Amino acid sequence: MAQQHCSTAEAALYQELMTLDDLSSATLDRHHLHIECLAAEITRRRQMLVNARAAEEKAELAASVTRDLWVVCSAATHKWRQIEDDVRRAVEIHSEAAGEIEADDEILVRFGRGPLSQVAKTDSITRRSSE
Repeated sequence: MAQQHCSTAEAALYQELMTLDDLSSATLDRHHLHIECLAAEITRRRQMLVNARAAEEKAELAASVTRDLWVVCSAATHKWRQIEDDVRRAVEIHSEAAGEIEADDEILVRFGRGPLSQVAKTDSITRRSSE
């Protein structure tokens, strides 16, 4: 867009120069200076475009890295929730089993036998000593 503006302005200047019969050196210098200013503006805008493209590439890379990190964090969060659920289920199963053992022990005590936990300890000691 800046180059198109410069080309249009340059064409207009040259058209004006062609219509002048006697060209003074001051007029010629003024027009030449105007053309140089337009060329500098084009250079500046091109550099802005290059900088904007570089910034866009950096932003896209940062977004990609952020997306990758989010995926990893999301997977880790999901895995952590699975672990918490597994631990919760294991604790519930253990509590249930302990409750059942206690209930069985109470029944055995009522009927004159020792508790299962005592029997299990005795059995493991007996097995170790026989080995």
